[in-house]
Amino acid sequence: MQTGHQAIHSPLPPIRGSAPGPYSNTHSSGLSTSTTLPPKTLMYFPGAYGPAQAFAQFLQGLNQLQQSLVQLQLPPTTPETSHNLVTEGDVVRASALYLLHDVNLIIENYFINHLNIQALAIECIGESSDGHSRPDIKYMVGGRAVLIVEFKNINTLDDNDWTRHSLITRDHSPQYLLQRLPPGAQTTLRGNASILVKQAAKYSDTCPLIVLFNYQNMVVLDFRPNGQPFHDVDNPVQYFFSNGQGIPHKKLLLAAFLYGFGKQRIRKLL
Repeated sequence: MQTGHQAIHSPLPPIRGSAPGPYSNTHSSGLSTSTTLPPKTLMYFPGAYGPAQAFAQFLQGLNQLQQSLVQLQLPPTTPETSHNLVTEGDVVRASALYLLHDVNLIIENYFINHLNIQALAIECIGESSDGHSRPDIKYMVGGRAVLIVEFKNINTLDDNDWTRHSLITRDHSPQYLLQRLPPGAQTTLRGNASILVKQAAKYSDTCPLIVLFNYQNMVVLDFRPNGQPFHDVDNPVQYFFSNGQGIPHKKLLLAAFLYGFGKQRIRKLL
């Protein structure tokens, strides 16, 4: 057995196909995102010591969560030799077993035993459709969406695609980045990110907090920073990329869920 604290600090098992390989191009979903306007700029999630430390400090500040993580006992998950991450479906199956399962048990224990939230109020829904979009995973609490998780093929999430031409810094203002927008382009994001951010923007109509995951890397996007719709200059989409080294994937997913839960102010309604 392992505690919840040990579980969120454990790396995902290195199953077949998960080793980094050549960059793989993703493809547009076509008509489903043809009318979606993507963000043109991004900024890191704020944090004095960087986004990874900010997420870790956010979890550390939840005292009841820390109690729950120490008390909760989770059985170890034995990796299957049958895994081979060839398709997006393979990533979904492996992620459900090695990422979502432990995180969901931690969420349930914390919410039910420490926040007194009824079990039936917590939902992790696969491919639910609202007539506008059908995300891979949608987390609901009390009938409100708090986090969407989208799974992608391996070798498709590259930090440079998201940040090289799009990240707001002291030296690169939003205006500076927008002036360098290629003719005819909808966003300064490049490569796969220019496609994936449109898909995420479509899902943000349902829930503003989106996680992209391909077993190797995780991207967290907040399309309503500061509680307001994103604006490329005044309120840009907040972004964080992790390869699981600085902050383990389970820990980051848990932080993203609880961050989304806090943004929705659901606790007051339950």
